Amino acid sequence: MKNYRCGKAQQQAYRKALARAKLGDNIANHMGYIYINILYDKFDFTFKQVTNFYNKVIERRKLWQSGSEELTSRDLMNYCSKRNIDVCGWVKSIPMSQKLFLADLKKNKAVLGADFNIESALASTMYLVIPVLHDNYRFSHAKIDEFMKWSKKFIDSYTRGYLNDRIIKQIFIEDEHWDIDKGVAV
Repeated sequence: MKNYRCGKAQQQAYRKALARAKLGDNIANHMGYIYINILYDKFDFTFKQVTNFYNKVIERRKLWQSGSEELTSRDLMNYCSKRNIDVCGWVKSIPMSQKLFLADLKKNKAVLGADFNIESALASTMYLVIPVLHDNYRFSHAKIDEFMKWSKKFIDSYTRGYLNDRIIKQIFIEDEHWDIDKGVAV
């Protein structure tokens, strides 16, 4: 009986810690900035294309999160596996220290199970992005691989302090006179 209570208390603490961490949202926000910057900087997307891309991915994310049968996690994974796009390999190739940084978890502050949740959140962002790039922007397999390599490099730049959300926002303010957070001209 005593062990059961201890286990239940640990489960409650685990759930509270995960809810507090908001791992998926933190990663999705950072990865959104990273993806936009890669497409703008490395693939020469116009500002209009970047905005359109972002809106399409957000539509897919809302549909996926709603639990709709129209777009399931299995659909997302099957889309990539049929095209031999190794999202799981990409996620595993990113060092855990960088994953923790993206989740806004400071050193020695990781919660139990954070590694699995962080990897799931990273994979989910890529699974949502790849079909949009392939179907709407005609990205070939080679271009998607290049996009994934750039994503890994930009994640590394984030952890080293060379790049962050604020810097990416500033790039769009200076180049396009547009605040990407507020969606207004500046």
